[in-house]
Amino acid sequence: MNVIILRPSLFFVGFLIGIITVFSFNYAGRIFGTHELQGDHSKTFLSIFKTWSKYSRNYNAWRQKQNVDVSLVNLDDFYYGQPSQGNKATLESEWLIKKVPVTCVVFVEKLKLATTIEDTWGRHCNQLLFFSRYLSDAPVINLNIKYTSSWQLLCEVMRHVWKTRDRVPLNWLIFVNDDTFVVLENLRHMLAPLDHEQYFYLGHPVVLWGNVYNVAQAGYVLSYGILQRLIKIFDTSAKCAAGGKYWKKEDFYLGKHLSALGIQPADTRDAKQRGTFHGFSLNVLLWGVAKPDSYYTKALYPPGRECCSDRSVTFSVGEGDKVRTINYLLYHLRVFGGGSRGNKAAPTPVPEDEVWKIALREEFNLTDVDDITSEEYFQMWRKKYSEPEMFLARNFRGVAEP
Repeated sequence: MNVIILRPSLFFVGFLIGIITVFSFNYAGRIFGTHELQGDHSKTFLSIFKTWSKYSRNYNAWRQKQNVDVSLVNLDDFYYGQPSQGNKATLESEWLIKKVPVTCVVFVEKLKLATTIEDTWGRHCNQLLFFSRYLSDAPVINLNIKYTSSWQLLCEVMRHVWKTRDRVPLNWLIFVNDDTFVVLENLRHMLAPLDHEQYFYLGHPVVLWGNVYNVAQAGYVLSYGILQRLIKIFDTSAKCAAGGKYWKKEDFYLGKHLSALGIQPADTRDAKQRGTFHGFSLNVLLWGVAKPDSYYTKALYPPGRECCSDRSVTFSVGEGDKVRTINYLLYHLRVFGGGSRGNKAAPTPVPEDEVWKIALREEFNLTDVDDITSEEYFQMWRKKYSEPEMFLARNFRGVAEP
């Protein structure tokens, strides 16, 4: 297998908030940032934090063990040139889809956002599942359970997803709300060196009432090892119902239950201490339109001076049209960086100087038009249609003739 590395723009995040910002990435370097605790936390957190370094192996070192051939590629040739002979080359991001399977679980409030996700970033999930306590229209799944808390909903969803493990690998699961955009390529890049059989709990961790948990509004990732452990504990609906009693606190209860098992959130900041899981829109995070209050002040791993990471995984997008806009910028818009193949004009099946002759054949039922000049054509057209509105009225229904 050939894996083509596109430097420096394989993993990129584009944003349109007034202006278009395109970030270029470089694979060299570690995924996670400086191993230092900020703030006053217990020795338990410090111990967990120190052990994280043994899992945050360099991505390049992990890739070298996968027995693949790596080469550079010219983007212009790759997207617009003819397929090369021999073994078919594969983009690294596409190769990671099979190597790092991710199940996306989306909690839906608006059906329109569910269908938008299905058409956009959801296409990059290995398995995409929508759940709601209100809706039951496709593609949303309603488990038809009378819930007493949002934790019970989350718990029942995890039990339902666990039943799909024989059909789809559940190596990694990301849980998000329907107003969240997920960059799956960046997530897989982060997860690739990690062992999904171990306990990994990723997101944006905060401290509340002495409990540490990843906030739901930024989305959170669970490894297969954690899901398996939780299912063994909450193996009945009664146990799910007893695990929490308040609404909109399922993320808090999840963190509480995992903490009781000795599992704490990992540090997902990049090497510059910039966050990768974001629970607010880019307006808020980049331009300070509104203050995210406790999002930063209670963060377990506070970000540095800059926001946000070039390898950002999630951020909030409230409207469906914005989701589609960002999806276009990420996966379809290509910034010119050289080459000529992708900048050629589209092939025209009929030369421009022959278009009017086709109009003569179709509109005037003429067969021999080679001897008619363009001036004669103009006069014939003007005689038949004195105004453009007349042509529209005669050829298109619903347009009144003046």
